[in-house]
Amino acid sequence: MDADLVKNSRISTKWFNSVLESLNAVESPKQLFDIALDIKKQFGFKHIAYGIVIANDFRNEIYYIYSDESEEWKQTYIQNEYWKIDTRIIMARKQIAPFYWSRLPQRSSFISDEMMKGVWDGITIPVHGPKHFFGFLHFTYRAEQKKISSWLQYIKPFVVYLAQRIIEANFALIGKGLLSPLLHNFIQSNTTPFTLQQRRCLAWAAEGKTTEEIALILDISVSTVNKHLDSAAEVLNANNRTHAIAKAVDGNLIALAYKKKSTIFYF
Repeated sequence: MDADLVKNSRISTKWFNSVLESLNAVESPKQLFDIALDIKKQFGFKHIAYGIVIANDFRNEIYYIYSDESEEWKQTYIQNEYWKIDTRIIMARKQIAPFYWSRLPQRSSFISDEMMKGVWDGITIPVHGPKHFFGFLHFTYRAEQKKISSWLQYIKPFVVYLAQRIIEANFALIGKGLLSPLLHNFIQSNTTPFTLQQRRCLAWAAEGKTTEEIALILDISVSTVNKHLDSAAEVLNANNRTHAIAKAVDGNLIALAYKKKSTIFYF
């Protein structure tokens, strides 16, 4: 963390507004990443990373991450499949408020070592939206920096808002096919006729759960579970729920948990 930035403890309104204007006009991945690097510099952070997770059904997930970490680290992250156990991302899925890595109840081994030495810490800002939209923004900083707590408290509203705008811009680029044709094709070809709750009810039914058990798992009433299962069967033009489950699994609209797959693009 840059000492002068912490000392001044102010973010320029002119700079902030210019960043928002730039995010509105993003036309390429490089342009978006350059904006993110400028944000990192202005806030005085050591590293920045942002990404989204595309999950159109219960079988496939694609992680798309941009970071200014070293290429060596990115390869290590990919080769060890760290994204599957990254507690920062796991926690970001579950809540909407920003959180500090040092305060995670459980930390992934690859971030624990340096944090335990008191050298580095970080903050993650989750981003959630409609249609299963999920993304995150990571910042890394020196935990030993003086006045770091007050500085983080001051800039938190800024980083939360910018995180939302960065992730939205990233998602828009993917939707236009400007980041990865493979990912763009995945999004276009994996649309589902179900609502989220319909898919969840069908997936748990496929795992052998009773209506009562599904109600407990999803914290909804039994009648609501029945409504979702019946409506899903109607959407699939199925004769009954068992037929609906078979058609949904066969069409890759849902899948049993052990068949779930994930892929990562790390840049």
